[in-house]
Amino acid sequence: MTDSLRKKQTRYILQNTVPAEGSREAKEYELNQRVSPLLRIPAELRLRVYDLVLGHRQIYIYYVPWQHKRRVKNGQPYHETIRGGFRCKILYPTQNPWEEPDRWYLKPFLDVRMTLLSGVCRQLYHETALLPHKLNPWSFQNTYVMERYIMTEGRMTLAQRRTIHTLYCRENLSKAMEKKFGNLKVIVWKDGKKLRRQDLAEEPQVTRRSKASWRDRTYQW
Repeated sequence: MTDSLRKKQTRYILQNTVPAEGSREAKEYELNQRVSPLLRIPAELRLRVYDLVLGHRQIYIYYVPWQHKRRVKNGQPYHETIRGGFRCKILYPTQNPWEEPDRWYLKPFLDVRMTLLSGVCRQLYHETALLPHKLNPWSFQNTYVMERYIMTEGRMTLAQRRTIHTLYCRENLSKAMEKKFGNLKVIVWKDGKKLRRQDLAEEPQVTRRSKASWRDRTYQW
């Protein structure tokens, strides 16, 4: 598989796009919609189910660099390449994402959709595709990872960004990045070893810091 094709498939997965009309996947969507017990219950109950299943957590994005390691097998040396890329960890909703790594529990980001419900049928796609962004706070490993993920590589659609209301920030949030999100209501800042919550309805002015003041300036891609 070429890098170009792999990137297209990854973008398809991350953005939860629906299959093309007339495709085999589209026909499976239609069948699932007709027989799904979940879609037979009232809409208000489904929303409650979605909240319980997809909410009450924090989504943490980080980057794993490519690694090249020398190995020996059966007395023969060889080099192993460990593929890098963006990953996702699902945390407790109020957890400090930059501490307590032993409490993290993992969910692979590049191998599955943010919610498997969106891949069942077209109706569930429309009802759930944006809920992981809307119902949960998001955090990033550092400012560089956030800017590369959002601005450089465009890993979130406009609709996904606009549904995020709470963002954890380790170092800084530029005006351009704040505009990219567009609908933030709360920013949770790393303040030493503690977290500081800023309600933008009460404190609309976002704190700006120069890049020279960022603590983590040595990240390697």
